[in-house]
Amino acid sequence: YRSTGGPGDTAIDLVEMFTELPEDRRRATLPQDQAFRIETVDIGGEQKQALFAHPTTRVTYTVTVPNDAWFRAWLGLKPEAWTKSADGVLFRVGVSDGRTYEELVNQHVDPANNASDRRWVPVTADLSAYAGQTIDIILNTNSSLPGRGDDAGNDWAVWGNPAVIVQR
Repeated sequence: YRSTGGPGDTAIDLVEMFTELPEDRRRATLPQDQAFRIETVDIGGEQKQALFAHPTTRVTYTVTVPNDAWFRAWLGLKPEAWTKSADGVLFRVGVSDGRTYEELVNQHVDPANNASDRRWVPVTADLSAYAGQTIDIILNTNSSLPGRGDDAGNDWAVWGNPAVIVQR
């Protein structure tokens, strides 16, 4: 999962790593074959390799964090969902060292009701506090905001190019 090159390089490609994850590291309310797939997704003319994760899902990656590492991804809902009845998806990213859990990203994306979400929404999180440690990076999709029910209709959530990158 490593690449070489300059600043901001992908150290760990989480899309590539997904295909090798055991099923118990991929949890979903739908059957696995309906909840997850890897595909190229075009949003606004920008294509990204994406992990489709229909809520409610949790994907847990175990990684050893390099120095100067950041989590980076682009969040979105597939354009086919933008004009359908929906209430968006809550994307969450957290890390666990086996003793504690820290939420690093909490982002609601709702292109059906918020036109500014009709794009790839970039997110980053500093992982430098975990340099040299083996941790779990946990990607969650929730079908609705807390307290707003559980409407998974048209929640075609995608994680674009999720990766651990190194800033130099």
